[in-house]
Amino acid sequence: MLSRLNLIAGCVFITVSMFHCTTSVAKETAKLPQQAVEYILDLESEDFKTREKATQALPQYGEQVIEPLMEVTRGDSLEAAVRAILVIEQIYIQGKANSVSAAEDALDLLTNSTNPSVAIRAEETIDRHAEIREKRAVREIRKMGGNVKLWTAEEIAKSHRSDVVPGQVRYIALGLKWTGKEEGLRFIKRAGNVEVLYLIKGHPFSDLAFDELVKALPKTRFQPRDSDAMLGISGDARDGKNGCIVTDVSAGLAAQKAGIQSGDLIVKFESEKVEDFQGLVDLIGKKNAGDVVDIGLIRDGELKTLKVTLSSWLDK
Repeated sequence: MLSRLNLIAGCVFITVSMFHCTTSVAKETAKLPQQAVEYILDLESEDFKTREKATQALPQYGEQVIEPLMEVTRGDSLEAAVRAILVIEQIYIQGKANSVSAAEDALDLLTNSTNPSVAIRAEETIDRHAEIREKRAVREIRKMGGNVKLWTAEEIAKSHRSDVVPGQVRYIALGLKWTGKEEGLRFIKRAGNVEVLYLIKGHPFSDLAFDELVKALPKTRFQPRDSDAMLGISGDARDGKNGCIVTDVSAGLAAQKAGIQSGDLIVKFESEKVEDFQGLVDLIGKKNAGDVVDIGLIRDGELKTLKVTLSSWLDK
């Protein structure tokens, strides 16, 4: 045990951060107070009160103790590992800007621990704070240029959905405005039940990153789009007729602003005939956000033509 404790103490001074910290943060880790080092070692003390005191005191040190705590979880003491996870959890709950991301990443890494007991406890910790995790993920996605649309109570009532709740992610759209690179995709995985993920032409993701995201989100529908232009409707083909029946109109977007209503049958897009919903999507994909188009629709048996300024998937 002594050699392992020496290893833990040594990692405080020489370990390169697994979270890709900046040089300044790495230097700060190297300056970890001696008292913090002692508390980390005390997690394996034979005295219960000493272990308790260390567990309660360590969260105040924030991000700088996470790496050595990760080393504790790799040791042979399950109790010490559990206490290390508790400390990381408290750092996460505190929500301090410089620590919360590192704590969240650490918990994610621990779910893949080779020690099943550690992995299970890390998963349980994440589950306990699912709401915090999801809200933070949405904030981070938006900061990185992603567009996140949440379900509202009004939209749920209109769609007669019983499987969603207000505040749940309805869709996420990622495209040229995304600044989070592939590393930022981890927040997509943390955003809860993502119903649809729209990948707009020009997005910066490799096929490998895309495949990993698909595997991580088996219940999510992935929808590629050839441009950022959008109409802002949900629709289906009407049996026995050509055209796209509008089933729902999103508030504040192109369709609603132009006066398109639920129940309208869209039959023309510019001079092109609309065969069905997918055909309409394909025609929109040939345009750009901001383009003004003529849309022909049938309402109450009457043919109408409306001018529509297309919205963008990437606008908040």
